Amino acid sequence: MIRLSIDGSVDNQYGKAGVGIVWNENKQSKPFKFPLQQEMDNHQAEFWALRIAIELLKKAHKEGEIILCQTDSRTVFDAVEKNYHPQNTYNRLAHRINEDLADFDQFNLLWVPERDNRGADNLAKQALQMQS
Repeated sequence: MIRLSIDGSVDNQYGKAGVGIVWNENKQSKPFKFPLQQEMDNHQAEFWALRIAIELLKKAHKEGEIILCQTDSRTVFDAVEKNYHPQNTYNRLAHRINEDLADFDQFNLLWVPERDNRGADNLAKQALQMQS
């Protein structure tokens, strides 16, 4: 089983963004941080955190594994679960994520409170600082 914690961070309300991912597998933890080149809002950064996590899983050929992925973004969780969001940009991201998730046998997205996602949050903030 693979447990992922994901988070996105943005400079102010709209601007530079970073993504943090903590990958836990076989009692080992791997941190990832990615500065994003495009300016965006925080919700978009959270969606991109999930997209990048899915990309990492695919590159590692983990589509057949049991995956628990936790996010502290209620917007991302709800949009992906419903495959819908009324805001067009988020709706497109949710659809793309669900298309990517079709390749996975057992991918479970979980919502957690911010306090339970601090590792990914710290990595996302570090990724944001890498751009300064």
